[in-house]
Amino acid sequence: MTYGELKNRVLELVFSYSVAGTTIPATYNNQADYIAMIPSLVNNGQMDIATSVKRIPAIVLLEDLEQEQIGEKVLYKLPDDCWLPFTGGLLLERSRRYERFFGYRFISGKIELPCHHPPDLALEYWRYPERVSVETGDDVELDNTPDVHECLVFYVAAHLLAYDDAYRYTVFLNMYEERISRLREPVWIEPGPIEDVYRLPGFHHHHHGPWRGCPH
Repeated sequence: MTYGELKNRVLELVFSYSVAGTTIPATYNNQADYIAMIPSLVNNGQMDIATSVKRIPAIVLLEDLEQEQIGEKVLYKLPDDCWLPFTGGLLLERSRRYERFFGYRFISGKIELPCHHPPDLALEYWRYPERVSVETGDDVELDNTPDVHECLVFYVAAHLLAYDDAYRYTVFLNMYEERISRLREPVWIEPGPIEDVYRLPGFHHHHHGPWRGCPH
């Protein structure tokens, strides 16, 4: 959905887009006030969704981040749009296959690694949504996914009416909350080797039958 499409949908919901098929000019009544409020409400709604029910994944090479060396360590600054880093390890490409690298730690918004760490490491993270403003063009595609955009329409419409129409504010807010309750993030499986602990030297497995607690 484009920013212009969202604005039109919102104004239709709050009865401020057209009368008898004729588009209402921005100079009429409080139309201009509504339009001026939309950017900040879109930003609020997108942030609410992207940091809760429908996060936005991103990836960046460590070599593209700001860095500083301290002794035998190097610190990489997290991207400005980083909300939360993935906790499954840095991404490491080896022989055209991807593995996970865990020889790092997070310190005060930075990634600490030894100076001689493997090359081509990448950080996967959840990012903040891209913001809109009064200068955003109507043809600009909104961030995140189409199902999120449908939720945003009702979020913005509800908050536009918060002080003018308590009944419709409640109706639209309930419609927003109902829709975000149905949002789902994609589920994927990442294959990886699993060590067979039962074949380790010195390990003897004697359990037979149903499990009934820790063996003594």
